[in-house]
Amino acid sequence: MQKDPYLVLGLRNDATQQQVEEAYRSLRKVYEEKRFAEGEEGAQAARKLNELDNAYRDCLEDLENRVKISDFGNVLGHVEDLIKQGRLDDAQNELDKIEPRDAEWHYVQAIIYYKRNWHIESKNQLEIAMALDGSNAKYKRTYDRLTDLINNGGNAGAQQRSGAAYGGGGQQRTGYADTRGGYSRPADDRSVDNANACCNTCSTLICCDCCCECMGGDLIPCC
Repeated sequence: MQKDPYLVLGLRNDATQQQVEEAYRSLRKVYEEKRFAEGEEGAQAARKLNELDNAYRDCLEDLENRVKISDFGNVLGHVEDLIKQGRLDDAQNELDKIEPRDAEWHYVQAIIYYKRNWHIESKNQLEIAMALDGSNAKYKRTYDRLTDLINNGGNAGAQQRSGAAYGGGGQQRTGYADTRGGYSRPADDRSVDNANACCNTCSTLICCDCCCECMGGDLIPCC
């Protein structure tokens, strides 16, 4: 069983980088003098030096990961502040810059989509978050509430189509525009509205032509 690297150096798990470096140098100095001894004493000192080197490397790697996690949490906190301020575009831009995209990243993306009334895609992001961290009660609770909202017809008029297409290396869906960081929002549906308006106009003209013909006139000569 591999020993705790901090215990090997005689430290607590919350030791700072300076404490790690000082303990490593101090212990290594002791065993460097003994490694030239004859017999088992020298062999044991050589093994201890190797153990110290490995512990030192593992501690430094752990400390580096702590910094990354702290920075990641600070950036996500800034994104959440932007969401609370209603600055969704700014929040999305900041979120797109963050790597890696872990479970919490997808949870925050789900919040942005929900704020935009893109409930279907918000649900999809929560599903990804739960797949990455199935033990997180917050994700499951939010997912259940959103699922109830969708099933009960909440905001049905605003969510007739997906709000965004998940990139993640996959193929972009057609009908979407404004791509950012692998995510995109739906294209404008005005073309559909214009087509409907055109059809309504034609129907009105044909109806008027029929009325004119009944009264002896002819509004549309070709019909």
